[in-house]
Amino acid sequence: MMLMKSNINIFPNKDILIRESAKYIAGLMDDFIKENGKCTFVLAGGSTPKGLYETLASDPYKNSIDWNKVHFFWGDERCVPPDHEDSNYRMVQEAMIDHLDISSGNIHRIPAEEKPADAAREYENSLKSFFGDKEEFPRFDIILLGIGDDGHTASLFPGTTAIDENDRWVTEVYVPQLDTHRITMAFPVINNGRNVIFLVTGETKAKVVNKILKDGSLSLPASLIRPVNGDLVYIFDKEAAAEISTE
Repeated sequence: MMLMKSNINIFPNKDILIRESAKYIAGLMDDFIKENGKCTFVLAGGSTPKGLYETLASDPYKNSIDWNKVHFFWGDERCVPPDHEDSNYRMVQEAMIDHLDISSGNIHRIPAEEKPADAAREYENSLKSFFGDKEEFPRFDIILLGIGDDGHTASLFPGTTAIDENDRWVTEVYVPQLDTHRITMAFPVINNGRNVIFLVTGETKAKVVNKILKDGSLSLPASLIRPVNGDLVYIFDKEAAAEISTE
């Protein structure tokens, strides 16, 4: 399996980033399938992950990965039906799932068409059914994340109640700056992952990327992603990494 050179990886452009990220994640999947007979993969929304999903659903990965041993989960979701244009589930379905030979039992979506509290509770219960409810927190093999311009990740936004959730696996959250509700995995779940991977592209992310990497005060949600017993990998294109401090 290809290994990243360090926990911070910078590629010349988005296309190369997606190509190398697909190779890296496919290698992780293959390793987990060989070791455990399955791989649990938490998906993120956004345009950069979409490119990754399209690549994984194409040759050579489409036919080289045993997709019926990969279980898909979602780190967060907008409170919309699964066929809505803003649905993270719909984006992943169109970019990847529809192009793979995979059982519907491997697709674990957030029931975001329900009331936010009900959707969060139902998704948490489904995770407990999959992993076993005796676990304090589930341990996902691969968790994919992005970073918003405000430093949010998943739907863990600055100043929201989800930031302080330390007991639940999944929580509903009202995001006042967007005037909307979201469903999100909580910090303890993400920080329990075996491989937590940030994919970040574009010049608009440069300032927040630099702040997150040097932020000793941990003032931004993405700064709070620190796996307790797993690997944390940042994958940036040159534009997103443009202001990373070398001090």
